[in-house]
Amino acid sequence: MKLQNIIYPSTQNCTEELLYFRRRGEVSYRLSDDHITLDKDAAVSFDTYFNGFSAGKWFKYTKIESVELRILVRGYMRIRLIYREKQPDQIFSYVVSERYCDTKGKIKEIVLPFEYERKMGMYALEVEAAEDECCFYGGAFYTEGQETEQTEDVKIALIICTYKREDFIYKNLGILNKYFWADQKSELNGNLEAYISDNARTLDPERAGDPRKIHIFQNKNTGGSGGFTRGMIECLCAGESGITHILLMDDDVVIQPESIFRTYSILKMLKPEFKDSYIGGAMLRIDKQWYQTESGSLWNSGNLIGRKIGLDLRNLDACLYNEFEEKCDYNAWWFCTIPMEYVRKDNLPLPIFIRGDDVEYGLRNMKNLILMNGICVWHEPFEFKYSSSMYYYIFRNRLIDNAIHGIPYSRKQFLKEFKEWFKREMFTYRFKNAQLLLDGANDFLKGIDWFKEQDGEMLNQEVMKKGYHLKNISELEVPFDFPTYDWMIHRFEGRLHQLKRILLLNGLFLKASGDTIVPTIDPHILYFYRKERALHYDYMSQKGFVTKKDNKEFFRLYKEYRKLKKLCSRKYEKISAEYRERGRELMGIDFWKGYLNLEEKGENK
Repeated sequence: MKLQNIIYPSTQNCTEELLYFRRRGEVSYRLSDDHITLDKDAAVSFDTYFNGFSAGKWFKYTKIESVELRILVRGYMRIRLIYREKQPDQIFSYVVSERYCDTKGKIKEIVLPFEYERKMGMYALEVEAAEDECCFYGGAFYTEGQETEQTEDVKIALIICTYKREDFIYKNLGILNKYFWADQKSELNGNLEAYISDNARTLDPERAGDPRKIHIFQNKNTGGSGGFTRGMIECLCAGESGITHILLMDDDVVIQPESIFRTYSILKMLKPEFKDSYIGGAMLRIDKQWYQTESGSLWNSGNLIGRKIGLDLRNLDACLYNEFEEKCDYNAWWFCTIPMEYVRKDNLPLPIFIRGDDVEYGLRNMKNLILMNGICVWHEPFEFKYSSSMYYYIFRNRLIDNAIHGIPYSRKQFLKEFKEWFKREMFTYRFKNAQLLLDGANDFLKGIDWFKEQDGEMLNQEVMKKGYHLKNISELEVPFDFPTYDWMIHRFEGRLHQLKRILLLNGLFLKASGDTIVPTIDPHILYFYRKERALHYDYMSQKGFVTKKDNKEFFRLYKEYRKLKKLCSRKYEKISAEYRERGRELMGIDFWKGYLNLEEKGENK
């Protein structure tokens, strides 16, 4: 049974060569090639993010007992299998096996068997040419022996929730079709189907592809939680489909098909004690494809602690650090595989629209998370996505998640953290965001019965109306000037000026004049000191919005904040207990059918 392929860079998803192989000497490779050419004394090594073999995890979680690497080569060359492991002050390496081969000008398969010896590192191939014009044509890691007769039946339902991301959806479906559905030899042909919740109702089923493999459902726009739950419900109602696992994936990612194949291979070979494991995918940046944004995460009462953040995966040290397992509470749903045993009619996600649904479902169900180099997606960084509506959901959903799971999050702790967020929005003149923070907290305090009565789509529309909306900078009253913007974000503040600014409440009572230009994401309060107006500039979209100093609005919102504090003193513990005791009322299929209006349409009876 094949476990994982050796793969190359590709223009369809990633061209960052050092994620795939490292070259030394006269090595020739182009993105259109299906092989690597080496002249004498040149070498390529595959101790990389995508092509290293994570032996510790393969042998820990699966039934395999031995592995062999099969490669196709041509020429006279030295072939080595190398083990690498990260230790506190060095990278430990040793040669597992080495051999010279001469194929006499023909393409020949070379087999390198090996057994598990070390716990924390990776095994990797290195090829060195002993003559000119040697060629490496690829290869794969296989397992052989009795364990291959003990493979599990696996069928994956890929669930995608989308809202007006047609280009991403069609592209990714095309990739899946090329590598899996149209390839009769693919192990996933017949064992992978796509379930797409179309929250915007804009996808063209005919353009999407084969309806036997790709199922599209027009869905009420109830956010990510509503879209993913719709996909789960459709899987539950799919009859004799044989679905064993769901793979939740964002609609705006760039996929590596090998990640899905390796996920499938792991699931086929899982040991009985790990059959209930999640398999997570890391998030890599779409603009810096070597940059790992996160690989698993801790909830920490809502102050998230992302694992393995900021790793440069071009470096061997970073890849070996990924081999270490750390405690995680959940894996985000940009790529998250969940056993179907958890997807039950009484165990569906919370209807919290967006932000925190993946967290809560992980806290509720995830017992073990398997993360492995080479299983990932590329995603736009979150700092490139500005949305005022998030300010409504940030604390509302955090409070709901913590309450349902009985996670210690005292009223004092909540108000302290809320104050920091609220103060930042107030002193950056983003009063609409401050109001949305208040609205979210107040709505939590209305209790679970109020929450159950809400129409998620309508509520979100009201939230969206209350926030800021990015506009073309030509339409804004504050003219955009890049040198001013660049100077502002690199502005330095001395200690004396900082003390003066703090004592004067950032110039709240002083006369203001002039404009400032700031980034939309986390602008420093300093930028607003004694300024009348601010243009909040979104670098990625090159759009923005304008806010103004308004002391009247400032004190109105501050008064509302004081009211919230008093309300919390009366209701915080009571409402938290209510969610904890009755939270499961929001998780059943009967609730969800009403929430998604499925009963009205006569669907999923």
